[in-house]
Amino acid sequence: MHPKLFLKKVFRKIKEFYKDDWGGNLVEYALLIGFALFIFFIIVGMVTGMLDWVQDLVTDFTELFG
Repeated sequence: MHPKLFLKKVFRKIKEFYKDDWGGNLVEYALLIGFALFIFFIIVGMVTGMLDWVQDLVTDFTELFG
């Protein structure tokens, strides 16, 4: 298959995918899942940061009174 014809066919399929209702819904769901994962990793990062902070406090306390 000629490369120009192949690219034209691929672009046509992508355009049909985005115009189709199912393709639009798939894109919306992918964006929502990506946003949810982004928020999840932010929350996990905050929790691990708090746990590190608490661990440092415990270490300082045991060094001070231990």
